[in-house]
Amino acid sequence: MSGQFSTAELRAAIGNLRQGKSPGHDNIHPEFVTHQSETTSAWLCSFFSSCFQRSKLPKTWRRAAVIALLKPGKTAEDPKAYRPISLLCVPFKILERMILSRIEPVVDPQLPREQAGFRRGRSTVDQVTLLTQDIEDSFQAKEKVGVVLLDLTAAYDTVWHRGLHLKLLRTIPDRHMVKFIMEMLSNRSFILRTSDGQRSRLRRLRNGVPQGSVLSPLLFNIYIHDLPETTSRQYGYADDLAIMLRRTTWSAVEQGLNQDMSILAAYLRKWRLQLSTGKTVSAAYHLCNGEAKRELSVSVDNKRLEHQLAPKYLGVRLDRTLSYKRHLEEVRAKVTARVWHNLGCLRQDTTNLHTSPGVLCCRILRPSLE
Repeated sequence: MSGQFSTAELRAAIGNLRQGKSPGHDNIHPEFVTHQSETTSAWLCSFFSSCFQRSKLPKTWRRAAVIALLKPGKTAEDPKAYRPISLLCVPFKILERMILSRIEPVVDPQLPREQAGFRRGRSTVDQVTLLTQDIEDSFQAKEKVGVVLLDLTAAYDTVWHRGLHLKLLRTIPDRHMVKFIMEMLSNRSFILRTSDGQRSRLRRLRNGVPQGSVLSPLLFNIYIHDLPETTSRQYGYADDLAIMLRRTTWSAVEQGLNQDMSILAAYLRKWRLQLSTGKTVSAAYHLCNGEAKRELSVSVDNKRLEHQLAPKYLGVRLDRTLSYKRHLEEVRAKVTARVWHNLGCLRQDTTNLHTSPGVLCCRILRPSLE
């Protein structure tokens, strides 16, 4: 695991680069590296190996250019309404992919099966299907179901480096690899770019894993891989966590969920992750509408969680009887708005007039349906 990098590893990492993406502050585009000569590739491979063996990185690779994207349905005046996206240097992203290819086969078997986030052969669809199938099974058994959808505040940005270091040592047998990964995370900084070309002053980061990094999802999975067991069944997709409990009475459901949330909240506090009690919600499920109207009383740190009739889990609205009526209405509204918007663009851009309906459907409708 600590050997020098091969040209085959480099070619595989470069082959996975997404073309057309924005460069980092060094202004090296993915296309430049993709079409470089064999001599340049050999030099780059040697340079990566030298960095790895010495556990040293160029200072410029530690700096990210951050752009802020407005979240859907949010007002532009609210600073919290933006999602920060880090633009990392392309050579650093290649090195990350090479590290990922070495540690993923070792780490993945150690991750709990409940965690599906960014794992090969797993998807958000799998987790939604698993949760809804468990709820459907409870309907058949005439049981009552309570669900809590957990929300972590800035989960990736608040990963405690000392805690991550400890968990890396427990999951990765190669200490030099762990040392190099921690070196990649240390002394990071960023500059915020605005759409009108303005830049902030340099800011330094003490904790967290970088947004936009291919290595970050696996590192976060390692960080929470030891979530404590609960009587409720757990479902995870990176930092999107949910628990579900089936019982014959609502009082038993509430008691079990409160106990499990107390266990999870204590774990999150220990590892310095912040549970957002304002965004963490509960929901009740039952085939009988009268029963499903039950408002669960679930609290964390003496704060009662909001109860929702149709919370959203991984992009899907789950109403109390799993009819998906509200979800389909929202998708229809989204598709309709997208169609009208793009029809206006097509009228102005005559180059698309001869595009086949099938291609237009894939470009306009499919992204909204997925």
